[in-house]
Amino acid sequence: NMKAKSLFDHLNQITKVQNQFYWDNLTESDKKSWSNYMINRFLSMKMEWTDFVNEIQKLKLDSHMLYVVYSNVLPKSKQFLRYIKGKKQTNYNKQVIQKVSEYFEISQLESEDYLNLLSKEQVRELVSKYGYTSKELKQMGL
Repeated sequence: NMKAKSLFDHLNQITKVQNQFYWDNLTESDKKSWSNYMINRFLSMKMEWTDFVNEIQKLKLDSHMLYVVYSNVLPKSKQFLRYIKGKKQTNYNKQVIQKVSEYFEISQLESEDYLNLLSKEQVRELVSKYGYTSKELKQMGL
């Protein structure tokens, strides 16, 4: 029983490994941990890539194509992608943290990082997939 791949496993594949069959060998849970938004966000932390990543994300590629483009275009080398966090620290509703954690299959601590990156609309859309009413979403601060 292998552990599902994390965002950082995906980033490592894009930059260091660049296996052309990587995507074909991912399990469904591995694919769930892929987030185009987070991949673009981390890759854009490298100043030399910011403009390129910006252009690529405008194309609205599906996850598989995004992997193919990045792994074929970016130089093959180990990268340290220093994430620059915003200053704001918001307290999130426990249910929201739980649902983001479930959705991305990540820890609740990691889900708070995701919440700091996602827009309120994105969080609302994600949490609403769990069947909450508009009133319940409002009570959660969404």
